Amino acid sequence: MFSSDGFLSDKFSNKGPGQTHIFTSFPNSAVDPDDDSSLDNKSNNDQLYGYNPSNTEQLPLPATVNNTKNEQLNIWQIEYYQKYFQIDTQQILERLVASITPRPNKSYFNSTIRQNPDLYGPFWVCITFIVTVAIGGNILTYFRTPDTEFQIDFSKITLSALLICFYWWLMPTCIYFFFRWHLQRIEYIFIELLCIYGYSLTIFIPVSILWMIPITWLQWLLTILSSLISGSVLIVAFWPTVNSDPKRFNAISMLIILFAHLVMAISIMLVFFHISDTNMNEKKESIMISSTKSKV
Repeated sequence: MFSSDGFLSDKFSNKGPGQTHIFTSFPNSAVDPDDDSSLDNKSNNDQLYGYNPSNTEQLPLPATVNNTKNEQLNIWQIEYYQKYFQIDTQQILERLVASITPRPNKSYFNSTIRQNPDLYGPFWVCITFIVTVAIGGNILTYFRTPDTEFQIDFSKITLSALLICFYWWLMPTCIYFFFRWHLQRIEYIFIELLCIYGYSLTIFIPVSILWMIPITWLQWLLTILSSLISGSVLIVAFWPTVNSDPKRFNAISMLIILFAHLVMAISIMLVFFHISDTNMNEKKESIMISSTKSKV
């Protein structure tokens, strides 16, 4: 039917009077020679500059790409501590609630802190505790001396910061070296211990507000109860590790942790909130002497 040129052959051309030619291919002259030259130039340029579309994965990364993940960070670098501040609000709330609700059959550390220890929550817990203690101590002093003008004693802020931060860092350091040299193994890293003890101070924030009630027996009751609740959470967290000690030092070590927690709470309560009658008389006398000198 068709010839080799792509035209209709003669024997079939007469059957269709209105049909003269049928093209099935195009001559070579239809191709523009400029297109071929442009394609050749493009391929030559690609070879010249080393571009290969199949090897796009081997192209160098931009200079702005951060390669710190592949670098080994040191403990004195700020980037080292970034991972300990990557925590959301829901996780912080769960850890705050777990730090004041001891569960004998569930470790507070293993269930909430082990996978992602943080320093964001403990830091703000300590700061809040420092502020409430300092403000509560100033307010209680003012209520006990109503005849004087209210003056902020900034030394209470400094003293509360020293006591709370000292305890927050001292106890994790002692426990860390105890596990390392006495038990001869490292069950907790230092950041995890800071996280545990930071959250353990959560219960003392509302207690420090209730300490402003000038009732002695109530202050002591709040101190003992809050220390027992928070200390029991610490005991449940450390008990699995201490219980495996073959030297049977577990009970004594747990009592030391609980006693240190109680001493910390009693110290803060006595220094900032418990004002005896002798101290009040001394303060009134000093205030009267200063007022008489000002009048003279």
